[in-house]
Amino acid sequence: MKKFNLTSVVAATSIAMGAALAPQAVQADVSATVGVSSMYLWRGQNLTPDGGQVHGSIDYSNANGLYAGAWTSSEEGGHETDLYVGFGGSFGDFGYDVSYWRYLYPEDGTNVDLDKNDSAEVVVSGSYGPVTAAAYIQVDSDNKDNNYYTVSGSFNKFTVLYGWWDNELSTANDYTHITLSYQATDEISASISIADNDVADDASGAVETDPLFQIGYTKSFDL
Repeated sequence: MKKFNLTSVVAATSIAMGAALAPQAVQADVSATVGVSSMYLWRGQNLTPDGGQVHGSIDYSNANGLYAGAWTSSEEGGHETDLYVGFGGSFGDFGYDVSYWRYLYPEDGTNVDLDKNDSAEVVVSGSYGPVTAAAYIQVDSDNKDNNYYTVSGSFNKFTVLYGWWDNELSTANDYTHITLSYQATDEISASISIADNDVADDASGAVETDPLFQIGYTKSFDL
């Protein structure tokens, strides 16, 4: 990762005394990713049923736990861009992360069930060892009471995630899913996901309940 070192100017008297009085440097990393996938698998749904997905990101993080970035992707009917900023850290085996995400959909016809509008979430997660729990809380005024929750566990290259969407705006959109992922290499991953509706499969807003298979390739770069 590219490192940026910020140091104060050492006073002339300190130089004369041979003392190095510069404070501890703050290290920052900037990276980027590009990737392709057989589908845009999002919360147990396929957002590109007629084709694959192309995506990329640019990210900033520093040693104090602060991070920010932008991620963009193709999806059915247009594309999506996410902007995010957050802070994370750990205490022994316990980890935590709090972030704010803004989801932008420039075109009409997006397949995301957020009233086809831009939206925002606050994401809060906590972990202990290989187990992580997260809450995605809607903070957009038009999409409140439309929250998503996950519990996941990782073992070696496998991760299993259970997610449920509590959508107070529409019962047809309440559903759960289980997703099993395998990280074959740093670049290649595969997933299988199965969702379950609270309503009949043919009801308005019902999600796909047949198994979804995804394989993807993502390459990371240091900037």
